[in-house]
Amino acid sequence: MFDKIDKNKLKVFAAAVVATVITWYIQHEMGYSAIISNGVVGVLAAIFLPGPLAGAAYAASFVGMSSSAVLPSIGAAGLAGVVVGITLMYTAEVFAGIGGKGGTTAAFSVQVSRFILNLFV
Repeated sequence: MFDKIDKNKLKVFAAAVVATVITWYIQHEMGYSAIISNGVVGVLAAIFLPGPLAGAAYAASFVGMSSSAVLPSIGAAGLAGVVVGITLMYTAEVFAGIGGKGGTTAAFSVQVSRFILNLFV
């Protein structure tokens, strides 16, 4: 079903998971706003990561901006990071050049994560 996963896709996946969790942590554990959390992760990604990975990290940080009512724990944020990472891995070619890809991918990933979390509550 899935094609062979190359190293670039794995890097996108890893960047997405890490960015989601760090954004969630900055917001919920350190007490900064969602905007500041997203901005910090976005700027650091832009400085330290190459373009495609920085874009994936920035899009994934939108997921980490979710409230604690949506993603109540760092584990839930990790699950959401996995979902957005998989989504970004397999939709990069589909959404290439289309504006709003980051927000749309994040919104989809949060809804899928909420669905999964609600199965176990």
